Amino acid sequence: MRELFLALLAILVAASDATSNSMNISIVHSYHKEYAWEKSLTSGLLDTLPQTATLDHFYLDTKRIEKSRHAAQAEKALKHLNSTSPDLIILCDDNAAKYLGPALKNGPIPVVYVGLNRNPRDYGLFPADNMTGILERPLLKRSLHSMCRLVNTEDTKVLILFDSDSTSDAVLHEAFKGETQFNLGKVRVEIKQFELLEEWQNALLESKSDGFDTVYIGLYHTLRNRSNEHVPDEDVIAWANAHAPVPIFAFWDFAVGKGKTIGGHVLSGRDQGLAGGLIASEVLAGAPPDQIPPRTAKEGSYQFSIHELNRFGIKLPPTIREQSTLVP
Repeated sequence: MRELFLALLAILVAASDATSNSMNISIVHSYHKEYAWEKSLTSGLLDTLPQTATLDHFYLDTKRIEKSRHAAQAEKALKHLNSTSPDLIILCDDNAAKYLGPALKNGPIPVVYVGLNRNPRDYGLFPADNMTGILERPLLKRSLHSMCRLVNTEDTKVLILFDSDSTSDAVLHEAFKGETQFNLGKVRVEIKQFELLEEWQNALLESKSDGFDTVYIGLYHTLRNRSNEHVPDEDVIAWANAHAPVPIFAFWDFAVGKGKTIGGHVLSGRDQGLAGGLIASEVLAGAPPDQIPPRTAKEGSYQFSIHELNRFGIKLPPTIREQSTLVP
């Protein structure tokens, strides 16, 4: 542990020296500034990037705007990058990497991607002379195994709900290779994706009558109403909490808490940001990006809402409870 601390300290000190001459870092975010994941990821970056660096942020806002506008938004981001001439670029999450990565590949500016769900090869970003980064790998199968036993120790039927965003597509592709119905031991799993909020809500409302013991709430941040208007994610999760006929769990920490889901083995945006900031610091300290293999961040942790556990009458086994973070 002491050796790891000293190594990280050396990276940060070297990066601090490198950035003493007005080093500029541009951070392109896939989503909007107020999005909980975005705020969490950014906090991790800010804690590990050199404090002397000047940071510039651009938000693509792809959770709220229509897909037809994504490419144009990416063009705006590229023009912004050209005008700021940064010393290093950080691409946060899949849409930033997907839309901007190819234009920046093998260019003069080093690029670090963070929170990438798809394989970087899928976006043409690996191999690349000037790129490396952090891969986001939700342990969906592990979470399903451990949580389902809390609800039903015998045969368990689980419904997983996602929106139809490209990030959801990427997560499900990497985790389940496109399968929508399969078995994990005694756990029977069915995955459904929706564009419309009403259809997503109906799937949740009918989950118990359809034989599901529990529902996992995946990503829900691009759901739209029948007027094609984006529905705020806080409204979606609050509705799910109020109307869920069975216990609901989550894969990401932003969906855990009183008035949200019970919790689960979840990923944190902050962990992604911390890991991304360390890689960026290595690059700023002089390490060639192509000599730093892409890596995964911390593999998540148990987090549960005390209120929601009590509401659904669920007791955590000691082996899980002692590893868990408990929130209201």
